Amino acid sequence: MAVNRTELIERINKVSFVMDDTRLFLDTHPCNKEALALYKEMARTREALVREYSECFGPLSSYDTFEGSEWKWAETPQPWEGWC
Repeated sequence: MAVNRTELIERINKVSFVMDDTRLFLDTHPCNKEALALYKEMARTREALVREYSECFGPLSSYDTFEGSEWKWAETPQPWEGWC
């Protein structure tokens, strides 16, 4: 099954939103084990999604560009270009 760029970006955005919302909750409830477990699970999920995106479409951000000794950020379309 081919990976759809738009769907993958949407999944990354949704997981990122859950992480942001959970982080805000953890700021006021730092001992909540369920929230911490959810945050860790979403962080692993997001990492896998970003890795998948980078492998299929190039780096999602400049932080994900380093592969060996080459700078790849400018070689592929930027994440906001041409995927809508």
